[in-house]
Amino acid sequence: MAQQPDTRRDEKDKDVFRKAPPPPKKGASFFLLLVAFLLVLWWSFQGAKIRPGEMVQGIPQIFITLGRMLPPDFSKVTNAKSYFFPESLSVAALLLPLPASEEQARIKQRWWDNTFPQTIVGATIETIQMALAGTFLALLVAFPVGFLAARNATPHPAVYHATRIVLNFLRTIPDLALGLLFVAAVGLGAFAGTLALFIHTATVLGKLLSESVENIDEGVVEAIRATGASYTQVLTFAVLPQVLPDLISFTLYRLETNIRAASVLGLIGAGGIGYLMNTSFRTFQYQEACAIVLVLIVLVMVVDYASSRLRRLVV
Repeated sequence: MAQQPDTRRDEKDKDVFRKAPPPPKKGASFFLLLVAFLLVLWWSFQGAKIRPGEMVQGIPQIFITLGRMLPPDFSKVTNAKSYFFPESLSVAALLLPLPASEEQARIKQRWWDNTFPQTIVGATIETIQMALAGTFLALLVAFPVGFLAARNATPHPAVYHATRIVLNFLRTIPDLALGLLFVAAVGLGAFAGTLALFIHTATVLGKLLSESVENIDEGVVEAIRATGASYTQVLTFAVLPQVLPDLISFTLYRLETNIRAASVLGLIGAGGIGYLMNTSFRTFQYQEACAIVLVLIVLVMVVDYASSRLRRLVV
């Protein structure tokens, strides 16, 4: 026997559609906003000097520059003479913690501190060290600051507003400007770059963590607080488990970003591979500069792959 159609359900569906609110009408304000947006966009393109014709004319020059960069020159990486090994020390004595005289120890220390960081391999390692150290120090500061800057986790509204003001102020300072300030304070080298990465990353992580804290499930917080838990216990057992995956993800992302930022800080003498890259371009050593850029690309890709695998393990 054939099944009869359910006319009551069809009528109910029709009633739902009849009761649905009509789509909002686009009034004059909408079109005024659209016109204002288009005008601002046109103004932005004018200020940015967007000239498609000039770009088309400059395309041949791009290929000429790329031609000068190819093939990349990796001799500074593979040639032993590029590392300026001291003649009074063997390679084993230089690289391994072997017993040495006072004079040999001084030469060895000078090579590690001054000569090796000026090589491509040494500058690459220094870039990684700057990113790791700066990110770790930033995490130590951003972890408590993120709770103080969250409206639902701060101990007092005055603490919330004061912390927000400091974070917003420091976050507006570019890392290059911070690098210049620390270069003037502590001199050229990786220490200045690490301090710049530390301050800038701490403010960014603190802001991201505070927003993550403000988006937690308040029901869990109320349940823990109803048991008579203290402020510290509420943060430990109700807030921290909810924001920990975000904190790990934010930190790993900032580590990847700091690898690139550390290379840029090298342009102002704050350590890292950027100094060598800038020197190669300024002296028209395009093939050597291409090799440095490729090393940097590989480094960023390796860090991105390692952080994504680590994120899958811990998040």
